[in-house]
Amino acid sequence: MIAGNYCKKCGHRIFPSDQYCKVCGCKTGYHNDDAHVFTIPLYDIGFFNLDVDFSPYIESKRDDFHYEICSCGYLNNVENEYCYMCGAKRAPSKLDKILKNEVKPAFSIDNMLCECGAINSSENIYCEMCGKRLHGDEKPVNTNYSNFNLEFDDSVFCFCGEENERFSRFCRNCGRPLMNYGKSNDIFILCTCATINEATSDFCIECGKSLKKENSVIVCICGEKNPDGSNFCQRCDRPLNPQKTLKSKIICSCGEVLDWDSEFCYNCGKNIKMTLIRKNSLNDTVKTIKGIFR
Repeated sequence: MIAGNYCKKCGHRIFPSDQYCKVCGCKTGYHNDDAHVFTIPLYDIGFFNLDVDFSPYIESKRDDFHYEICSCGYLNNVENEYCYMCGAKRAPSKLDKILKNEVKPAFSIDNMLCECGAINSSENIYCEMCGKRLHGDEKPVNTNYSNFNLEFDDSVFCFCGEENERFSRFCRNCGRPLMNYGKSNDIFILCTCATINEATSDFCIECGKSLKKENSVIVCICGEKNPDGSNFCQRCDRPLNPQKTLKSKIICSCGEVLDWDSEFCYNCGKNIKMTLIRKNSLNDTVKTIKGIFR
């Protein structure tokens, strides 16, 4: 088997050590005995998140592809005497030609690939192009049981699947509010798909779920929302942690995020249950009147 180095689902850059895509959690199909096709990125452009593969051109004997890869990762014209990026000598001397010595530096798979598209020496601490830390800030590769590797004793989980510390105001991954959405003029229903709906809506405008009852899903670390009671993620097959269950919420007019069965808002004191009953009753009356005159 020959494995590519872009995720087949989301197109994100993946490496030979990744059994799962770090972005969407999709299985990469990588195994230690696989032959890996290395896709050459263009320096300063960064094709890391696009489904572009230069390896067939690099490895082929095509007459119309006049480029060679330098040890720094830059694609040079075969006639370049020196690499335009790192300055390495590309053209052999007359003596080298006579002795048939290979002097052009070859690319090393051990080099560090930064998210910006730059190729750095494995000894570099920071990326030479964007300055990002190459080692210390990297997230550990997720294992099959990463849903159970919780960072906090008392956690709250965002709709994106990120674990946050209790009483965090915003998700540290996607920035979505976790406690308060800000003041508004009405009460809303927050569906498990993270969509905000009118309180009188029967179904979610995004996913179509019924809003007349509390819904539950189990979110995986890959971001997939699985039906309540599932044991394994339907996208990446990881075992699911019941602690990461997300439920429908009520958003008060003061912006506070409340449990589905809350009677009063603990922030502003509003009678949530009675307000919803009145709004739904009025909405049903309006629907009935409209039906009569149709």
